[in-house]
Amino acid sequence: MFRGAIISLVVVIVLYIKRLYRNVEIKWWKELDLKNKLRYVRDRLVEVYFLILGIYFEPRHSRTRMFLLKTCIWLVVLDDTFDNYGTHEELKIFTDAVQRWSISCLDMLPEYMKQIYQQLLNLHQEMEESLEKEGKAYQIHYVKEMAKELTRNFLVEAKWLKEGYMPTLEEYMSVSVVTSTYGYVIARSYVAMNDMITEDTFKWAEQERGHCASSIECYQMETGATEKEAYEFILKKVEDKWKVINRESLRPTQIPFPLLMPVINLARVCVVSFINTTMASLIVGKK
Repeated sequence: MFRGAIISLVVVIVLYIKRLYRNVEIKWWKELDLKNKLRYVRDRLVEVYFLILGIYFEPRHSRTRMFLLKTCIWLVVLDDTFDNYGTHEELKIFTDAVQRWSISCLDMLPEYMKQIYQQLLNLHQEMEESLEKEGKAYQIHYVKEMAKELTRNFLVEAKWLKEGYMPTLEEYMSVSVVTSTYGYVIARSYVAMNDMITEDTFKWAEQERGHCASSIECYQMETGATEKEAYEFILKKVEDKWKVINRESLRPTQIPFPLLMPVINLARVCVVSFINTTMASLIVGKK
């Protein structure tokens, strides 16, 4: 009964999001035209917008929501490029270009990567110009540095894949805590949020990203556990983290609670979107 009600709610939300195709966000998506320019990239607009609404649904956060939408679409492009399309040499060149963060790097990139890189620069420049009028351009510095860190760690995973290397649990977690993009998205949810946000907010977001769920395959390889045992181990870690979240939510904290809500909301919407495979298939459109 409860599961059916949740699925019905997700269907309603998905239908509502599809109606947003007439809005400015969708106009931007159509002008981007990834379906034709980068045919290997998955169309995840509805899924991404659902995720962002789970973090911020209030109208006053529309500017941050738009920044997050463009950010997450770029993450999908990046993920598909590193996982499924780019050669290792191309990915090394792209990663180097991101570290340098300069329009002059366009000439060194393969043709199909030029649009990906240009969109990265445009996304941050557009928001930086908007924030500069409010004296908050420093916020973009922090998220730029996190973008550089992200591509470096994506390259590590690509190297593992190329070499057929199975990392230890500790190695996997040290990289996937970045490539999960959880901290990356949280930091960007603070951009242009309100006057409560300071440089200390971004420093805290960088330092307190915590651990993401580890790979079942890595745990099996390292410990000799069965798939069932590995799954139970991961599930226990997830449950323990939720207990920490719930317990800490009931206590006074040094961090203002409005800054913690995006963190909690993202965790909630990830549970709905990814752990429950039935609902995830409804949102994504396939298993």
